[in-house]
Amino acid sequence: MAVYKRNDTDKMLKAVEQGKVSNVYLLIGDRFLCAQVADKLVNALIPDSAMRQQCLKLVDGDEENLAKTLAFLKTYSMFSGKQVIRVTDTRLFHSKAVASKIWEKAQKAFSKKDTKTSLKYLQQMVVIAAKNLEDLPGLSPADWQKAFSFVKPREISWINEVTEASIAAIPQEKPALENDPADLYMETFTAGIPENNTLLLLAETVDKRKKFYKFIAKHATVVDLSVTAGSSTAARNDQKSVLNHLIQETLAEFGKKIEPQAIPELLERVGFHPVAVVRETEKLALYTGTGPIITVKSVRELVGRTREDALYELTEAYTERQLNKSLLLTQRLFNEGMHPLVMVSGLRNHLIKLLLVRSIRETSPPTYISGMSYAMFQKGYLPELKSRKEEWLGLLPNHPYALFLMFEKAGSYTLSSLASKMDELLTVEYRLKSSSIAPQIFFERFLWNTLTNK
Repeated sequence: MAVYKRNDTDKMLKAVEQGKVSNVYLLIGDRFLCAQVADKLVNALIPDSAMRQQCLKLVDGDEENLAKTLAFLKTYSMFSGKQVIRVTDTRLFHSKAVASKIWEKAQKAFSKKDTKTSLKYLQQMVVIAAKNLEDLPGLSPADWQKAFSFVKPREISWINEVTEASIAAIPQEKPALENDPADLYMETFTAGIPENNTLLLLAETVDKRKKFYKFIAKHATVVDLSVTAGSSTAARNDQKSVLNHLIQETLAEFGKKIEPQAIPELLERVGFHPVAVVRETEKLALYTGTGPIITVKSVRELVGRTREDALYELTEAYTERQLNKSLLLTQRLFNEGMHPLVMVSGLRNHLIKLLLVRSIRETSPPTYISGMSYAMFQKGYLPELKSRKEEWLGLLPNHPYALFLMFEKAGSYTLSSLASKMDELLTVEYRLKSSSIAPQIFFERFLWNTLTNK
């Protein structure tokens, strides 16, 4: 029937209000954006809130009982009006074509120490390939490519840590069925379902080549809420457009507005996280009380990140030699009122850690092998290092993977270059304590000198 884009959702909702209803709606994109549109769609399909509680069936796609969902679809409601079956995180459209995106989500979750979420995405991958979770690390490059249609990553041993930490709490998924469950859905819709029944499918990622996607696009409704990914100008503009719309929509519910110059300030602090943008906007609206306008001052007072988070982001950008980002973060920290000596202290502590790690890499025993896997580091190198130089490790990250990443990053520097950066930073500290010149000038000069010269 129709494929709606993100900017056309109002048209889709208006069509529903006019009685033009599909028996299936597929919503694609960010989980929060999909949930937000799904809420509006459910309200349009079942306007009465009391009836909504009786006629809305909620299904978790990660734990979906296919037979039960199909039974809902085929059964007439006991009540008059619409019956809606809403399936969140459906896997009906997963395939090898989207495996790389799911892998990226698993990696990102693990890097944030969110093993539960990481395991969830890994389980989605094994279902795609009809494998078991413990099979993944042992797959040959050829088998990995065949199973997931992307090159096997160099470092995958962290999968074992995710499994060991989470498997007791979350049971593993069964391998995929021989018959595609989507075929059973298509058979059900082809045979016919009660007119008042409507299925809502929400998915972050879909393979648009799958038969069921084409079936829905032709006979029902697709709502594509995807946002351009990446850091290109076009992608950033698309992301800002989405977030700006969420800000304005949220403030409208409170009857408030925001200063134009406060929007970039808010977005810089939150980043592209739709749910976080909405929550922070709600906090700002409540914080202003009876005031009609949210100001830059309010944003800086309420949405400032913790000192630790802000300094961590700066040290990470500095370690990655990202001059522009480091300058931007420095500007933001000065605007937030952070004392320059606190920033110096944060960078000094980080450089000390890099110097220490670089020194450890060059000493033996134990011998550090450049390019070693996380498994080799965690199970071989790290235990021996602890037995010989445990007092040094007290100054470094506790988490094995965070320590592993620091060892890798330190390899891109020489001891002399790190020592030179430390000398320059100590000079900045001396000048900050003895000069009347604006501190930001010294700090920005330090970033320029040390990041443009390796």
